[in-house]
Amino acid sequence: MTNEEYLQRLGIKLKILRNIKKLSQDDIANELNIDKSYYSKVERGLTNPTIVYLRNLAQILEVELNELVDEHINI
Repeated sequence: MTNEEYLQRLGIKLKILRNIKKLSQDDIANELNIDKSYYSKVERGLTNPTIVYLRNLAQILEVELNELVDEHINI
């Protein structure tokens, strides 16, 4: 799997988890104190978020960090 494919899969996983929690992209961006456009890029697989960003995002989505980053764990 290429890096681009991995980031796209990560973004899909994030979107699914966000929708399960009934959160908007604005909700996530506000919780992380970031711009909504940046979060949108993460969900679309267009940027590579830091591990700290992903850790904080996992807390908001109430999942373990490894559930987000492990390519073998499906949501």
